Amino acid sequence: MKQFSREHEGAYEIAHPENGREIDAMSKEELYHRVYHDTITGHYNWNYMWSKLDRRHIPAEFEYCFVHFDIKDFGMINEVYGHDNGNDLLKLVCEQMSKETDWVYHSVRCDNDNFAMMTKAMPKEALLEKLQMFFDRISILPCDESFRVYYRCGVVTAEDSLSKNDRVADWAKFAQRLGTKRDCTEIHFYTGEMYEKMKQGKYYLTYLDQAIKNDEFLVYLQPKYDIHTETIVGAEALVRWNYKHEKLIFPGEFIPVFEENSVIGKVDQVVLEKTCKLLRDMKEEGLPLYPVSVNLSRRRMENKHLLEQLVGCVDKYGISHDLIEFELTESAVYEGEEEMFHLLRELRNLGFKISMDDFGTGYSSLSLLLNMPLDTLKIDKCFVDCIDADHEEKKECKLIKAIISMAKDLSLCCLAEGVEKKEQVEYLRKIDCDKIQGYYYSKPLPGEEYVRMIRESK
Repeated sequence: MKQFSREHEGAYEIAHPENGREIDAMSKEELYHRVYHDTITGHYNWNYMWSKLDRRHIPAEFEYCFVHFDIKDFGMINEVYGHDNGNDLLKLVCEQMSKETDWVYHSVRCDNDNFAMMTKAMPKEALLEKLQMFFDRISILPCDESFRVYYRCGVVTAEDSLSKNDRVADWAKFAQRLGTKRDCTEIHFYTGEMYEKMKQGKYYLTYLDQAIKNDEFLVYLQPKYDIHTETIVGAEALVRWNYKHEKLIFPGEFIPVFEENSVIGKVDQVVLEKTCKLLRDMKEEGLPLYPVSVNLSRRRMENKHLLEQLVGCVDKYGISHDLIEFELTESAVYEGEEEMFHLLRELRNLGFKISMDDFGTGYSSLSLLLNMPLDTLKIDKCFVDCIDADHEEKKECKLIKAIISMAKDLSLCCLAEGVEKKEQVEYLRKIDCDKIQGYYYSKPLPGEEYVRMIRESK
């Protein structure tokens, strides 16, 4: 039975009692608890916080800071440890928020793994210190003390809270989304510059379809090299935005916005289309053809017609399936895992190649190797960067060596990305890495320059 109707208020939806007869049977205390408390943790919910943010109930001179945060890789925690253990982590966070009475006015679980706190007004440095201590207290997974839990946090200071009382949750969530690192807790304070960036991001969203219509997205290709023969064996397709045919915008500026709003699939499809067209033109010219990897964003996995769209695009240009490699990140598999595995198996059965990007930066990677249909592991640049004159004893280098050895036993190809220095090439060659990609050999090239390079090498 539905107990609440929902309407949008602020950054989240507000629940209202719906069934009149059921309301009549409730005491005021029961009704209050239903409306203002979270069912999983028993803690206050967003309804409660929204009532505290209502300007009609806050004196004009009242000062406070607003904090919004979520748990990094919470979906993965649910998948690996189970939802009961995930719920225990949610309860731990709420229990700790309840204990921070010396500086927290109100705290709530908003939804999923999102939380918010209204805190006392204090200098930025003091609040940062308190938040760091708070997150450190909830950094261990209750069911596995060896697992470190990290958070993304956005903060609106007292000054901005006073001037934007009805938008503080939006501003805090925006600052929070700037946290993109996987292996640490990040705390970002909202600034006016972030607001301008947010407005720009919203404009990109509304302009995306027109940009595609205007053919503004370009494909650059970064060659991949056989580390032993130092010859080209493939390339990775990377997108650039020739914004209104006036300036070049790099993916870091627009890809996160498109991913967050689930429209990244439109850009992925443009890249695949342009890559296939380029390979067709090279084929007609009689040039050597090498496999090209294209990104397959996890947001696209919800599309029931994705397999048909991918295969149809490649077949339209008469490209052999083994010339296209679909590349996804390790973190992508923790949402809709079984559906993704099924799609990848279908693609691989049709002759396409599958690679995993950023291998080693996620969690439970070994289980992925058992279940995912893979051809290539891409070793993340963060490991390659650690290779220097004193690299032999570094843990990161030992890990690279172990990954390559394991990949060989599983008949997988290993590719190291972000290679920029000679000592990196020499070490990777020494430990029998198969392929490398990076500025040491070539930067990403516009499509026509890549074709020219292949033509000249021929």
